[in-house]
Amino acid sequence: MNRADEHHVEEGGRLDDSCARRRKQISAAIRRAGGLNSNPVAYSAEEDLLWGTMVSKLNALHPCVASSSYLRAKERLPLPAHHTPRVGDLGQRLNNSTGFRLLPVDGLTPVVDFYGRFADDIFSTALYLRCPSRPHYSPEPDMLHELVGHVVMLSDPLFADLYRLFGEAANNATSEQDLQAISRVFWFTMETGLVQEDGRAKAYGAALLSSSGELANLSTYPVEKFSIQEMIESDYDISTYQGKLFMARSVDEMASEVSSFLKRA
Repeated sequence: MNRADEHHVEEGGRLDDSCARRRKQISAAIRRAGGLNSNPVAYSAEEDLLWGTMVSKLNALHPCVASSSYLRAKERLPLPAHHTPRVGDLGQRLNNSTGFRLLPVDGLTPVVDFYGRFADDIFSTALYLRCPSRPHYSPEPDMLHELVGHVVMLSDPLFADLYRLFGEAANNATSEQDLQAISRVFWFTMETGLVQEDGRAKAYGAALLSSSGELANLSTYPVEKFSIQEMIESDYDISTYQGKLFMARSVDEMASEVSSFLKRA
């Protein structure tokens, strides 16, 4: 999810003790052995099971509610269904596909760095998994969100180019207001974007595609006509299910409108 304002934790204001300990271990492993397309973390059988549980549920939902662009990207960059991916291997396959590489990060990434690295074909990814007590929801971006949502879609050349444009625009932003506008457009497209296909709303945004709860209730959300200006003027809350979504008539329409905005930003 968007790194601009996402420092949220589990209900009650804190992670449970086992999750907090595991995140510290993963952070230490990244500091010791991280780097582009690296494999700094060894996952447990429990984590493999958690990954498999979440991915299986998403795989059952995607054929009905994911955009055709995303479904093709899943075929292009398949993720394992029964164990956590080796991020270095996944990053190499992504690099062979569209040139992007994966950078494991220790903690939340400042918004300018998160977006700005896109211009250098780098996606910063968390490597921890959500807490087992809440397997189908995470209030902050975990590895499931990053890989199932963003990284799969980055294997699509059109989307990879859009991420690069977001990076260039963020690097060229001259004010907080400009960066906020870029961040909001990213949220309402790359994170929670919808496209009309087969007479229905289909998801192409990473936050939706990696949330079984949101996908299962997609038809109940209020949907607005695609509008860059409305996105810029709209607030959002990443800590709960979405109150407003924007739907494009096609992926090409979305890409054209977003590209034009970013080149002006």
